[in-house]
Amino acid sequence: MRHWLKEWRDINGLTQKKAAEFLNIPETTLASYEQGHRTPSVGRAKKMAVRMNNISTKKRVKWTYFFEEEVHNSSN
Repeated sequence: MRHWLKEWRDINGLTQKKAAEFLNIPETTLASYEQGHRTPSVGRAKKMAVRMNNISTKKRVKWTYFFEEEVHNSSN
């Protein structure tokens, strides 16, 4: 599970559908990323992180989070 991804959505008041629309990916793809069933390509992860950080100053996202086993809470 990528709990940090759901946490990012929750902090920003986004449903999976709204977050997927904003990120320009299918809702099912976002759900698979959240559940850890799929991992985006490096290019897609970088694009997603930029978009995610454009709307959120409360929870900053590094594109490398998609490739880490655990992401610890931090004030990045």
